[in-house]
Amino acid sequence: MPRNPLLAHAYTTARKLVHMMVDDLTADEWLHQPVPGANCAAWIVGHLTLITRGALLRNRVHGLPDFPADRKAKVTATNQLAGEQVGFGEPKELLALFDAHIEAYVTWLGSVTDEALAAETATRVPFSTTLAEAIQFGALHIAMHTGQLTTIRRSLGKPPTV
Repeated sequence: MPRNPLLAHAYTTARKLVHMMVDDLTADEWLHQPVPGANCAAWIVGHLTLITRGALLRNRVHGLPDFPADRKAKVTATNQLAGEQVGFGEPKELLALFDAHIEAYVTWLGSVTDEALAAETATRVPFSTTLAEAIQFGALHIAMHTGQLTTIRRSLGKPPTV
């Protein structure tokens, strides 16, 4: 059990929110962009996986599943309008990769000491000065993107899930 179960809960809950938004999408719906320039669900889930992976690698977590190199550039934030989005792989595989990284993250949280959580973070994370705040922001980042996923759902005519 992580020393800070609330941080772990934030990630497991964020993971559940992502699943609530995408589990019933078809492969074509995963690529749906609700408006020109917006990201599709496949980009969002891939992006969240890559961000979580980066945090794990910075904290020297090993044994992670491979993140396909050809997809890394596709899901890296550019602060530009999105063009046509294709080539993300199978939705179930992308979700499994996301799940594996969230599970690894929650496991890693179990090794983080209270002293480390209270220490100043070495990584620039918005609104964060301590490692605990940076970890919390990561869960908020996932939740923020679930708002985009619900917009995708609604633009497809699907009902809200929360």
